[in-house]
Amino acid sequence: MRGLSRLRALRADERGASLALVALSLVWILGMASLVIDIGDGWLTRQTLIPATDAGALAAAQDLVDRPWDEQAACATAGTYVAGNAPAATMTDCDVVSFGPDGGRVTVTASESVDATFAAVGTAEGRSAQSVSTATWGPPLTVSGLRPLALCYDGSADLRQLIDNPPSGPTWVEVRSVKDDPDACGGSSAIANFATLDFEGGTGIHELRDWMRDGYPGQVDFDDPTVSSCGAGATCYERPWALLDLTWQLASLRNSGSYVAFPVFNYADADEVHLIGLVRARLYAFDLVGPWTDWSFELKVDPGLITGTCCGPPGVLSGNEVIAVCGVDPGAYLACEPSTGP
Repeated sequence: MRGLSRLRALRADERGASLALVALSLVWILGMASLVIDIGDGWLTRQTLIPATDAGALAAAQDLVDRPWDEQAACATAGTYVAGNAPAATMTDCDVVSFGPDGGRVTVTASESVDATFAAVGTAEGRSAQSVSTATWGPPLTVSGLRPLALCYDGSADLRQLIDNPPSGPTWVEVRSVKDDPDACGGSSAIANFATLDFEGGTGIHELRDWMRDGYPGQVDFDDPTVSSCGAGATCYERPWALLDLTWQLASLRNSGSYVAFPVFNYADADEVHLIGLVRARLYAFDLVGPWTDWSFELKVDPGLITGTCCGPPGVLSGNEVIAVCGVDPGAYLACEPSTGP
């Protein structure tokens, strides 16, 4: 009887130990589950913060394009955009770094509290989400939205003046088809003051017409203006295999009243065009009636913001600048530094 009592007592002790282990396991499982839920809430909050700091950095960069000396006003703009996109967030920092007269970067940091609904433990930092966005402004490294109609750099004295000395406001220029200097931009290989482009090579006529109307969606870069050839390593783009009738597309572009980017070249041969820069202009009028020697384009040139990536070295870019988000983590500035070469 005494042995049976001991056995029953041992079994009772085991049941008690098992219940204790189950209870401890439940506490651990519930704790981990609550931690996962809180981490998920923090992640979701940060996802809403990223567009807010992106918007704030871009808005500040745009202000700094127009008023590079007024960092305080630019950061105030950033705070407005952060609040507008994430009302519960607070902008905690706005840092501006100048690259000199040719651009800079602005970093916007914001945070937002995250409710620890299940696991109200941890530090204050653990209960908040943070986003950091850096935007740059400066000369473009690459450009999108280019029209496949390139203008000869040396073929028009008036156009070259506007390219070399960007105007401070809208300025009219007429680009006639016949070059002022027959030897400019490749001589007899580039008989006209302009050239059509195929940015991808072997592109169909319909795509080229779409690019004229809507802009080329890919990124285009430029070359050193001291290079005047299409040899190895030069930034050259193909010429279409046939002269295009672009009247309808040009009419659509003219009627839109939009400012767009036209590439500038300093050399062309029968197959390729060497790009060195761009002008931002509105196509105000054009005349493609009669022989090509009578054709002309009237442009309203006005430097400003264009779409592309930042930042490239200053060149024949006619005073145009781009703004772009280049980093979304603290200290992620490598992609924000300007290029030092062509």
